[in-house]
Amino acid sequence: MTRWRLKCTECGREWLLPVSFRLDEMGRLYHYCRYCKKNTFHIVLGKVSDEPVHSVGGEDSSDLRDELAE
Repeated sequence: MTRWRLKCTECGREWLLPVSFRLDEMGRLYHYCRYCKKNTFHIVLGKVSDEPVHSVGGEDSSDLRDELAE
């Protein structure tokens, strides 16, 4: 599964989203931001990896800061 780096256009937070389709063809995505607590547009910054993703605690998405801390 591919992980994509996204950035919320409202709060500026960057985070990773594991999905099996190409987000780079979309350019932006309307998605729920857990920091703004509402649906906002997110800019697709690019692909991070095609490595297997293991979900923790039932959440599929992760904060970029959590990813960098590993």
